[in-house]
Amino acid sequence: MAKTYVKPTLKGFQPSEEVAISLSNTETLTVEIPDAAFEAYSNARLTLGEGSTRPTPVGVFTPLSEGEEGTPLKDVTMPLTNADLKNYIDKYLTDYIDKLVELRYEVSYESRDPDTSEPQMLRIKA
Repeated sequence: MAKTYVKPTLKGFQPSEEVAISLSNTETLTVEIPDAAFEAYSNARLTLGEGSTRPTPVGVFTPLSEGEEGTPLKDVTMPLTNADLKNYIDKYLTDYIDKLVELRYEVSYESRDPDTSEPQMLRIKA
């Protein structure tokens, strides 16, 4: 059965339903993954999406556990760069000014389909 994890937060921004970012003023966002009882040997990757479209993976996989026992890590952060955002926008959005995009993290496992988080809504401005 699929799990849904708590939405990510952005370091330096107040937790809210929607976070406005400006591409011209954003070099790298630090995405914080809330602590959870992640399964041993699981990894996470950020995704961007819009509405019901299939989310697009961005960035690299980040481990959510460590050691031979697969102990869950705490305070996991992942970068979301300006290049990641621009690449997504150039490929998938025709008009991004004041566009709402869903930022999620996808948790992958060794032997089954990935689970996803609730979305953090990003309002992307030029």
